[in-house]
Formats: sequence, C-alpha cells, structure tokens
Amino acid sequence: MTEAIPKPLKDMWDKWNIRGLVIFSLVLQAILVLLSPNRKRTPRRLFRLLIWSAYLLANWSADYAVGQISDSSGDKPEPNESPKTNELLAFWAMFLLLHLGGPDTITALALEDNELWLRSLFGLLCQFIVTLYVFLLSLPNSLVVPTSLMLVAGVIKYVERIGAMRGASLERFKDSMLGEPEPGIDYTRFMEEYKNRKISKERSQLVRNQKTAKELGYQ
Repeated sequence: MTEAIPKPLKDMWDKWNIRGLVIFSLVLQAILVLLSPNRKRTPRRLFRLLIWSAYLLANWSADYAVGQISDSSGDKPEPNESPKTNELLAFWAMFLLLHLGGPDTITALALEDNELWLRSLFGLLCQFIVTLYVFLLSLPNSLVVPTSLMLVAGVIKYVERIGAMRGASLERFKDSMLGEPEPGIDYTRFMEEYKNRKISKERSQLVRNQKTAKELGYQ
C-alpha cells in the first residue's frame, strides 16, 4: 500500500522541522519589527493582511517550535548529529521564548487584544515551565551561561508585554485617565455662613482666593 506521505519527505520533516520553525519565527519577527510601525499610515489591504498574518503566526510558530523542542529534548543524537544537539535545542527554546515576548513595535494588533492579558499571563507560565524543562534536560550544558541569560531576557520581555497589555486594557485605561472626583467648595454652607454674618452685621467681604477647598476647610 502506497503511503500518503513519501518516506523521504517525512525524513526531511523530521530533520528540518525545528530548524525551519525557528527560521520561520525569525522571519515573522523581522516582518513585525520592520513593517508594523507603518500599519496605521498604509491603507493597503494587502499590507494590513501581511501584518495581521505575521502577528497571528508569530505566536503560533514559536509555541509549536518550543513544543517540538521539548519533545526532542533528552533523546540520544543520531549517528550523523552532533552530541551537542540538545544544548543547542535548549538555547533555541529560550530564544523562542524571547520571540513570544513580541517586538517593541507592536504589542497588540487591536485594542480588544489588550483585554486578553490574563490569557497571555497563563501562556507565560506554561511556556516558562516548558522551557525550564528543556533547559534542565540539557544539563550538563556547555552553553549554560548564554542559555540562562536568554531565559531571563525572554521572561522579562514576556512580562513586559503582559504589563503593557494590562496597562492598555479598558479598565486600567479609564483608571489612568480619570482621577478621584474633586467636589470643590460647599457653596451652600459658604453662603449660609455669609448670610448669617450679614444679618448679625458682622463685617464680611467676599474675596477671591486661590487656595484649594482642602486648605479652606470645606472638605
């Protein structure tokens, strides 16, 4: 019986799937870094479609690549592979975590995406556990220093993105724009006091003062 997918094609996928996903994720990040600042100034639908596709595929490709790396970590390298393959895979996993943090040029494609910051926080926890698992499987690792630095940078970048999304969410945005209400001077009490002094023939005069209501004792 003929196989639906030829064996050479499957062998090529097994060999190049992680490499291809890392390169694909890097290309998507480059598109977002270089082109996303112009998305508001370019009305062309094809350009917007490119940015929209790159934005959606960037997270998917990085997530899928990290999953493939975690599945391949800990396996003994094949005869034609370098014995340091697991160390390099661990570094790539941390590198992809940095990709999940997204570029500085675009945090969210639409305002509605900012409301999903809790989902992004949950995704950070899951990805951190997976990448830490990959890192521990690679020990002892001759690339432990750059891999650790990349892990820290990836977590910081991801947390920074979640913080930006939370700060731009509708609820937080309202809180930052509207402060506590200032009731001002109690004019009813003020006029009653002025009227009583006028009836008792006490010397009184309305003077414009620049002091605040708190300083005048009307709060």
